Amino acid sequence: MIHSFILPQETIASIQAQLEKLEGCLNNADSQDEAMAEIIELANSSQISLTQLREEMIKLQHKLNRFTKLREGLNEKVKQGELAVLLSVRCNFTLKEIVDEYWYFFLNKDGRKIFKELTLGFVEVYRQIKSEANFQSSQKDEIYVFIESLKHQIQSLIRASLRINALSEEEIDELNLGDIIPQESETVLTFLASKKKWDWVYKNLA
Repeated sequence: MIHSFILPQETIASIQAQLEKLEGCLNNADSQDEAMAEIIELANSSQISLTQLREEMIKLQHKLNRFTKLREGLNEKVKQGELAVLLSVRCNFTLKEIVDEYWYFFLNKDGRKIFKELTLGFVEVYRQIKSEANFQSSQKDEIYVFIESLKHQIQSLIRASLRINALSEEEIDELNLGDIIPQESETVLTFLASKKKWDWVYKNLA
């Protein structure tokens, strides 16, 4: 269940298509184009130039490529029957970083759809893992680490979804997530995930 929602290839393709569309607008600026008008408005509200936006888009592409490689590595581990908690944690935090830093590239209809699907998808995984955690006591440490990293990711997705109006406050409330405040930092979770075996002593020391 831990790997039941690894970002689908079609979602990555949608993100790439979104970026290609924006890149085309930036390279052939036409203020009459709806997508370009959104970009110009974004640049003005953020007080950055179109050149800076191009530079940020290049950085986003690099981070997305890094995430794709991590995801592919995780898929291979899963096919081999490995739990691969460390790769799962790295995937979660890499996606969180992309969402936190580059949410503003997804202000249009397609972008809102992507963020809504991502948020609801990871929330569903979170619910299922929480509900099944008691039945997988042999993997409780790994599940704990994964759930904590998932909390970080879901919080970022919710914040971004609210910013771009992919989800409303009412829709978020209806998810009934309860307390999803992470108890551990990214550094601690990466450390714990890197251990083949660890016990609660590590957690207490951290």
